Amino acid sequence: MSPQKMGAFLIKVIAHLNLERVHAVGPDVGALACLFAAADHPGVFVSLAVGGGAVRVDLAAGDLKNVIATPKGTFAAMNGADVMADYLTQAGRKLTPAAVIEDFRLASTGKRFEDASEYVRAYKDDLPILGARLREIQTPVLVIAGRNDPIVPPANAELLAERLPHNRLALLDAAHRIWEEATEPYAREILSWVGGGYRLV
Repeated sequence: MSPQKMGAFLIKVIAHLNLERVHAVGPDVGALACLFAAADHPGVFVSLAVGGGAVRVDLAAGDLKNVIATPKGTFAAMNGADVMADYLTQAGRKLTPAAVIEDFRLASTGKRFEDASEYVRAYKDDLPILGARLREIQTPVLVIAGRNDPIVPPANAELLAERLPHNRLALLDAAHRIWEEATEPYAREILSWVGGGYRLV
């Protein structure tokens, strides 16, 4: 449960599926795993579309920053569904449909939120490593994020756009989960990117 290890796992999944060159879409915590995978295995990806993941601990905000700072076991005795309810409402700024929030809430039942928290706690160790490697990633990257994200502010996307050698930045009118809050513009950006836009950066 860390971005760097999840990046290595992604490479194993791609190999298991007998895929050779892929376009990867990794929003939120998936962005960091995809970037680590591209840094370690540059020949695997045709392009990436990533965003909404904190790229420096000091650029995280709100409840995300608080969870990063918690010690292991903080949420072990709590029902993750209850913990997630408030977090999801804040992160979505009421733009995320209630049914989607309920799905996320149920997916965090029991100890699942504590288990998932280990991933973001690993940011303290993994993000400095990733930050030092961004300039070596030659894969074309669409950096796509919410302009009004209260927990991963746009400064994170802007930092990626500044450091990745081949990228395009797209900030959409949405909060944290842009793939749910701005579904149509998000889909248009992804389709345009994999349809050939990645060749232009």
